[in-house]
Amino acid sequence: MKFHIPLIAFTLLVAAGLSIEAHALEQIVRPYQSIRSSAMGGVKITTGLYDENFFGNPARVTYNPRFRMTLFDPMIEINSTTIDTLGDLLESGDTVQKIGSSAGSNNHVRFQTTLPSLYFPVPAEGRMAYAFGLITSTQFDLDLRRTFRIDPQAFTDIGPAFTVGRRFLSDDRLSVGMTAHFTYRVSTRIDKMSYSFADFLRSSTLSAKEIGGDGAMLDFDLGAMYRVPYTWKEFEFLGGASINNLLGGKYSNIEVHPAETGNLPIAQPRTFNFGISARRPRLGPFSNFLAALEFTDIGNNPNGSLFRTVHLGAEARYGMLAPRLGINQGYLAAGLGFLFRFFSLEYATYGEEMSLNPGGYQDRRHALRIALQI
Repeated sequence: MKFHIPLIAFTLLVAAGLSIEAHALEQIVRPYQSIRSSAMGGVKITTGLYDENFFGNPARVTYNPRFRMTLFDPMIEINSTTIDTLGDLLESGDTVQKIGSSAGSNNHVRFQTTLPSLYFPVPAEGRMAYAFGLITSTQFDLDLRRTFRIDPQAFTDIGPAFTVGRRFLSDDRLSVGMTAHFTYRVSTRIDKMSYSFADFLRSSTLSAKEIGGDGAMLDFDLGAMYRVPYTWKEFEFLGGASINNLLGGKYSNIEVHPAETGNLPIAQPRTFNFGISARRPRLGPFSNFLAALEFTDIGNNPNGSLFRTVHLGAEARYGMLAPRLGINQGYLAAGLGFLFRFFSLEYATYGEEMSLNPGGYQDRRHALRIALQI
């Protein structure tokens, strides 16, 4: 198996001559990025529904309002640098120079689906809820640096997830849930690598063993939700917490290696998350208003500032429209959903911190999702 990287040698030559400050990728790697969560500043532990059950707080499965079967739900995410690069490539001129013009910036693309997926809400006289999905997610980041080096980070995940949740206490105020993941990942190597111009002079291709790793794992998420037993000015308060990848996320406890790289992929560390949300049936012209403050990815932020784990977001409904607003790692996030019974169209934009401290380097991303469900 070979990984082919076209035009890199030429791009590095151009990148080396630019004066943009060099940087390395230090982003938090997440196996799944919900478009709803992205527009709301990354909150999902106390607000997540449907597909967000699988990689946020599994106890939220008990809050899914109705049965859903997803038939089609591709999500594409791309950053501003890649949009500019693609726009330049559509114009006439020197292709190599156009690619090199993105040196000093990150090129980011993500594509994911949850097909098929089924969500069974808590029945009228019951306490249990369930969800199942086959999740596929691919993310690619290419950092072109001006020092004759390229810093790539890429992974593809595929595998099923099963979530179960149960309500407790006489008034169902407490919910507890668990998600089981079986996931195969192929990615750039577990040890962070960058490649010099000399690497590409020696060979136009690099073998899987040189740049890639693969592995599989069975791992679990645990979560809880608690509805506070008092309200304030019609606001209802909910607290939530979860642990993701309880066994450590090493992709090594199941011997499945079809790529035969001999290396492990990028790990998905055990993470801790908690937060609180406030809900109100109506707020002015809007219905189903909610706002949340959460701290996520604790443990998946090596050497990074605590502020990279802070997320703040809100959502409301106005008929078929769902406006969303938030702050992700200190950067503005926003989005809009057109939500119908059998069809959804959603857009989100958010800033992702690529350095270890907020304000270091914002990667502005845009996402679009189209979904058909019954």
